[in-house]
Amino acid sequence: MAIEKQDLLPVTKAVIAQAQAANFRFESTAIVGVQHMLWQTPDLCRGLGRLGVEPTNIFMLGKVYSNGAEVIKTLRNEGISVPDSTMPHPGEFNQFLEMDVAHLWENVRRAIRNRNIKHILVLDDGGQCIKHMPPDLTQDYLIAGVEQTSSGILELEKHPSLFPVISWAKCAIKTYISSPIYSIAVIDELARVKGNDLLGQEIGIIGLGSIGMGMAEALIRQGSSVQFYDPSPNSIVPEHLQGKIGRSEKLEDLMLNSDTVIGCSGRNPFKDLWPLGYRPGVQLISASSSDQEFGPIIAELKDKSDFAIDPDTWDITVTGASGPVVIAYRGYPYNFVARSGESVPTQVMQLEIGGGLLASLIQAYSHLTTTQNSSQNSIGIHRFSAHAQRFILNAWLQDMTASNIDIQHHYGLSKNLLKTALDPLWLAAKSEPNRVGHHHSEHMMYEMMRHELPQPIQTMSDTGLSPSALDLAT
Repeated sequence: MAIEKQDLLPVTKAVIAQAQAANFRFESTAIVGVQHMLWQTPDLCRGLGRLGVEPTNIFMLGKVYSNGAEVIKTLRNEGISVPDSTMPHPGEFNQFLEMDVAHLWENVRRAIRNRNIKHILVLDDGGQCIKHMPPDLTQDYLIAGVEQTSSGILELEKHPSLFPVISWAKCAIKTYISSPIYSIAVIDELARVKGNDLLGQEIGIIGLGSIGMGMAEALIRQGSSVQFYDPSPNSIVPEHLQGKIGRSEKLEDLMLNSDTVIGCSGRNPFKDLWPLGYRPGVQLISASSSDQEFGPIIAELKDKSDFAIDPDTWDITVTGASGPVVIAYRGYPYNFVARSGESVPTQVMQLEIGGGLLASLIQAYSHLTTTQNSSQNSIGIHRFSAHAQRFILNAWLQDMTASNIDIQHHYGLSKNLLKTALDPLWLAAKSEPNRVGHHHSEHMMYEMMRHELPQPIQTMSDTGLSPSALDLAT
């Protein structure tokens, strides 16, 4: 069945309706990306199809820790190119991903050589697809990107791209709405898989960014004892957590005083610090990306005689200098442990995929079409439109309310936060980069998204029309 004939999630529909009303269409465009092969991804690809991208011009590489076999089969049946992912050695995910990305780009080069392609949009998750794009392609195509993770933005700051990149990763609704939802997903998966809600344990959190903060808040709500370590001198405990969370000045102190340590830093916090002491039997769980959070620990311990990986859970067990260690799910992000479906319902995550990523790709394309005849320097990381964020959030809240999904209770999203997040000035101020983005493409997104839909969006279950999200947040 062709992509265009499939039904779409409500937020995806809402974004498409705005784009079509503005006569927007992707022309002569290929999409190349690294993406989680979950049911959100077909929805995104079908949305791209509605706006003019041919399925055969979409090339998506999955990640072994989140690849859903049925999702990959569905995408391939709809004409999308999804190459096989290589199973990495323990602790070496990024090295193997780089090889897979190189093969992906070679496949793209061959496939589009004789097609009417003028634009390439790179949808990345971790910065590797953007970083390893063959430089010579910039001579033949107009290229822009979208980065959806903080670790990817860090990578692009170290290795600047050759083309403009829209930062979905650092926009306000990703930081303040999506990230706390992911944090809850890790805790939910621990309870589901291990029957372990972490109550009665000493919990350590590495990194008090958006995911770490969401993790701390969720654990404290359920009564866990929580401390954190963050190497940044600028990390500040927010007022509502003061007196409820302890701070370890050294990473070793956190490891010695915790039964479970959750990595939320989005980088490699143990670099040049391992080996160090830890509590015997400590359980290490990643809430970050790939396996970089505990990479040095895996690298140092994988040659031990008792190093073992459970074939079902992928948990690593090994004995180090201070005793037994458990590294959950090969060190991969634990919210993907199911591998056969989302830990967060697809309808909830439409905020990010069908909404945020689709709109970010629209802005990336608009950026290209407004700068190709301009002398302005458009290379670098650019802010995602605040007005697009507001529209997406409003559409999502409408569907959550109409579908009776209690995001406030289960995901800890307060009414005050939701009301504040519907203010474009707040969204702009809380999105990075803080400087004003490329004004032509931001203005195009403003014009496209500033008007509400003429009719409220319908819910997935067709239970009727949803109320205004502004009413919900008041």
